[in-house]
Amino acid sequence: MSSDSRLNLFRTVGLILIAVIGLFAINRILSRRAQQAVNAVAPADRAAAPDFTVSTLAGGTWSLSAQRGHVVLVNFFATWCPPCRAETPDLVRLAAAYEPKGVSFIGLSMDQDGPDVVRPFVKKYGMEYPAAMAQPGSAIAADITGIPVTKIIDRHGRIAREYVGMISPDQVRADLDALLAEK
Repeated sequence: MSSDSRLNLFRTVGLILIAVIGLFAINRILSRRAQQAVNAVAPADRAAAPDFTVSTLAGGTWSLSAQRGHVVLVNFFATWCPPCRAETPDLVRLAAAYEPKGVSFIGLSMDQDGPDVVRPFVKKYGMEYPAAMAQPGSAIAADITGIPVTKIIDRHGRIAREYVGMISPDQVRADLDALLAEK
């Protein structure tokens, strides 16, 4: 085998090796991105969710305390956040399926540019559930350091689940069903 042939062989093998490593790395990144941290809290260990009241983008008022007796899903999002945009259609479908079962949904935008930026997002994605601007410094948003974050609050006003990162619709369905079954 000539030195030119060996050099071409090494280049080809090297490129294949780089491609395989690159594909492996991309797969790891994408699978991590799809993963989420789910904090499920046993009923006896659940802490009360801080009450909050917001003005909705539709002009009404929404209060967590007014939802007592209902399971509540609170989603923190932003219009510029790709994972938030990716999960919103799932949240819209979940709301359509679970609001008739007594689950309350609210989307709290972390956008700094105000409601005029959020309203087109709500319309584009067909968000029928209430949306509002998250209140900076409010107790419910105090521990939010990244988005999306989704919290599920049980019928007694206690935080039962917290998803950090994109939701898994199947996981949320299972969690909502379990919480609806609790007394």
